Formats: sequence, C-alpha cells, structure tokens
Amino acid sequence: MNVLRVPAVLFAALAVMNFLKPFELQAEHGFVFLGRRLSGAPNAIASLTFATFLALYAESLWRLRARALPMAMAYAGYVCVNLALFRMRSPEIAAVNSLYGFTYIAIAAGTSLGTVLLLIREGVGAAEPPYRNALRAFALLFGLMALSNILKQFVYTDTTGFVLLGQRLSGAANVYASLGFAAFLALYASSIWMEKRRALVLGAGYAVYVLANLTLWNFRKPDGADAPMLFAIPYLIIAIGVSCGAATMLYRVKERLEA
Repeated sequence: MNVLRVPAVLFAALAVMNFLKPFELQAEHGFVFLGRRLSGAPNAIASLTFATFLALYAESLWRLRARALPMAMAYAGYVCVNLALFRMRSPEIAAVNSLYGFTYIAIAAGTSLGTVLLLIREGVGAAEPPYRNALRAFALLFGLMALSNILKQFVYTDTTGFVLLGQRLSGAANVYASLGFAAFLALYASSIWMEKRRALVLGAGYAVYVLANLTLWNFRKPDGADAPMLFAIPYLIIAIGVSCGAATMLYRVKERLEA
C-alpha cells in the first residue's frame, strides 16, 4: 500500500469534521481560523471552505496527483501559523490544557509537515518545473488571504476590521474594502496558479501595497494596538516574505508566463 494513502485518509476524515462544524451548537467547537475561534456565518464559511480544500487534498494524495505537493506545502504553512497564533491569542486555554495542547500541536504540525516530506520522497510532482510547485503554494496562500478578507466584513472581533493604508475600517467601508481585496486576491491567486502574465503586475502592485500598509499602520494605529514583539516580528516576516517572495518568483519566471 502506498504510504501516502494514510495521510489521505486522515485529511479526508478532517474534511468531514470541518464540514460538520457549522452544525455544532457549542461555541467552543467553532472553526479556528488564523488563531481565532469563529462562530455564526464566519464559522460556516471557513469550515466549509476548508472541508472542500481538504477533500480535494485527500483525493490528490490518494491518486498521487502533482497538485498534492503545492497543496501540502501551503497547508503545512497554514497549520503552523494557525497553531502559533491560537496559542498566542488564547493563552488561558494553553495554560489549562498544556499537555493536550502540546500533544495536539505535535500531531497537527507533524502530520502536515511530514506529508510534504513524504511527497518529496515519493517523487510526487517531481515532473513539474521546480518553480511551479512553489508558485502554486503561493497561489493557495493568497486564496487563504482572500478568505480572511471575506470574513472581515463580519468583524467577528473588535480588532479584525480591514486595514487600508494603515487605517482600520469599520461599517460599510470595511465591507466594501474587504470584499474588494478578497476579489483582487482571488484573481491574483488564480492568475498565479494558471501562470498568467497578469500575475506579475498584480503581484508587484500587491507587494508595494503591503509594504505601504505596514509602514502607514505604524503611524496610524490606534492607542493600545501595539502587538507583542513575539507576534509582530513573525507577522512582518510572513506578510513581507509571502507578498514580495511571490512577486520576485513571478519576475524570475516571467518568460514562462502566458498572456
């Protein structure tokens, strides 16, 4: 039996669990997205989206499809960030359930990262150009960011409104901006996945926007919005690294992009 069918079954089971989360009656069982436990409409949207992704991921692993590798890379990155953010944003839970928490982190991170290593060892996706797997992983991460922006219109906490040029929005402005950027990121993600030339322009523009937004936020952020260095530094590295890294890679392979 192919060893990759083991994680395929595990991710298929996780897809079923996520599909059932919108029907949970207890708030503590809501979907955890980027370190925050959701409820209501955000919980339904995020859990059903991830259920669909995990079902496709499981099918790709089972059939050893080339797309399984970028899906694994993106999902492993998301899992590690999600676990870290949850522990930082819910210290009271981490303190009460420390043994369970560390065990859960070890299993979740180990399974997601281990699947990436198994795919590489088995040569899945090896026939693809090396840049393609990385670009498609970036595409999935931008799709994740599009989902995050879709959820911002619900403002499921007081500190998650969309930040536009360093200013946190609320009300109708938050809805329009978050949905507008969600559409932009969805277009960017699909353009990267299909290796369209427009992805290079979209990527360059988005990288410049991210740098400007982070800089302006430092001057415009409201009182009390300072994040701990333990959170701020990794956030800056990820935000700048993903946006600029994708734009740089697109530029390096620009001759291979289609019109």
